[in-house]
Amino acid sequence: MTEQEALEVIRNVPLGSKLQLIKKTGGIVEVKLASHDVSGTEEKDYGTLVVPALPPALTVQGGTRFGSFRIDIENIIKIAWID
Repeated sequence: MTEQEALEVIRNVPLGSKLQLIKKTGGIVEVKLASHDVSGTEEKDYGTLVVPALPPALTVQGGTRFGSFRIDIENIIKIAWID
């Protein structure tokens, strides 16, 4: 899936809604949408510390134990809004 395709799917989905993601590995994950921003981040160099660039990803919540985390868009085949 591309960044543009993901934006098209989640554009009208309210934050906190349940999504079902089908991943390239065949896994199906149910998560809550935490952000409409799917852009990647640039590499940051702080002298002694370098934070690598991150690819475009969905920011989601997987449950109370997991908090918010990112799922790379390139690993997603399909996104479905289920609730």
